[in-house]
Amino acid sequence: MKKQFIIAIFLLAATVQVKAQYFPEPGCTTDVGKWILAEKDSLGNRGVGDNYHLWDNGQVLRIKFMAGGSKELRDKVIKNAKEWEKYANIKFEFLPDNTANTDIRIKLGRGYGHNSAVGTEAKFRRDYQQTVNFDTIYFMDLNYYVEKLKKKGLNPPFNFNQVTAEIKSDPNHWNDKELRRVVMHEFGHVLGLLHEQSYPGAINWKKTDSVYNYYQKTQGWNKQKVDFNVFAMSDQFYTNGTEYDPQSIMQYAIQPWQTTDGFHLDDNFELSDGDKKLIARFYPKDKTESDLAVAQVEISDVGELEVINDDVRKGLVIRPSFILKTNSKLGEVYFVARMADELGMYYKTDAKYYNWGGAVAAYRKAILFPNAKFSYNKGILKNLELFIPFDQLPSLEGKKVIVAFAVYLDDVNNNQMNKLMYFSTTTPLSIPTK
Repeated sequence: MKKQFIIAIFLLAATVQVKAQYFPEPGCTTDVGKWILAEKDSLGNRGVGDNYHLWDNGQVLRIKFMAGGSKELRDKVIKNAKEWEKYANIKFEFLPDNTANTDIRIKLGRGYGHNSAVGTEAKFRRDYQQTVNFDTIYFMDLNYYVEKLKKKGLNPPFNFNQVTAEIKSDPNHWNDKELRRVVMHEFGHVLGLLHEQSYPGAINWKKTDSVYNYYQKTQGWNKQKVDFNVFAMSDQFYTNGTEYDPQSIMQYAIQPWQTTDGFHLDDNFELSDGDKKLIARFYPKDKTESDLAVAQVEISDVGELEVINDDVRKGLVIRPSFILKTNSKLGEVYFVARMADELGMYYKTDAKYYNWGGAVAAYRKAILFPNAKFSYNKGILKNLELFIPFDQLPSLEGKKVIVAFAVYLDDVNNNQMNKLMYFSTTTPLSIPTK
């Protein structure tokens, strides 16, 4: 049964105003671009699966919960996440909260939305940061609490404080169907799946103000995020030979007024046959490696990004520290360092050199052997340096800057270029240029 009362939070200046509204619950707000600096580059393609951010076949993913969430709720999350293990050659190992060096970290709380890093993009986040968010207010059985308020002689609509007071006094009444749907959806992202509505040509969207306003109201998305999460179509490469699957757990609900032809879908609450078959192809139980495997690089053991003002060479020396591992496929990688202001906006340039996508940058290219492991700037070894002359930098007097380091992959064999494999930044730094 559909919820009749959904709690939405609106931030107005410094005041939080909460009202009960008749509109659908927030969908998944997973956005590959949200953890990257503003104006990074093209937001890229979406599809049913991101081949470039799959985990190793047969891997045991180390998972922990961040502080928060009852044991009952955690157990429900674990149970529903493990549904994927039936079909994928992947295991989820849930570990104590104080465990170090985990792959996936789950935050149960309010105000974070439902979202997850896609596959190995979880490695972009530090060990103290969550990689999956579940907004637990939307896991509550709100119909139960509304009925309790009615029995007290109160009339709807009810405000946020009334409902949360009931939840606090009588916790652990969950909408198990909705919880299952959301957990399986987000753990699809954990394994590398993307939103099904991005399948090329599947949905004829109305790109009108009414649709943009709907997602602004229900998700808090601006136009760019709506274009990225809803309207963007993937390259045919990312469909992996599959057909569009409207029953996929990775498909949004669609209202008829959102499409030009009235096409609509309700929420899906179980894994579809297509979901099961695709995840089994990505992580086959009868093979060492998937037939869908592409060139990948894994970045690990990341140290602090060293930034040095070199007065002798009159420039900025940038030394990232990490270990890089390749898989069985040959690819080319680029190590890129770009300069941004304190707000995360890249400094623009039209220079011929020290330019990456229109941003002030230095970069190096490397062709790496398959099934190999490389160590960069570990210990006394200094074997990767990126250098930007002071005269290529904007005037930075009295300003602080951020240095952003990224690793990009070119999969020449599949004609898929500029795949972001790793991204990190420094804290704002003072750089005295001359």
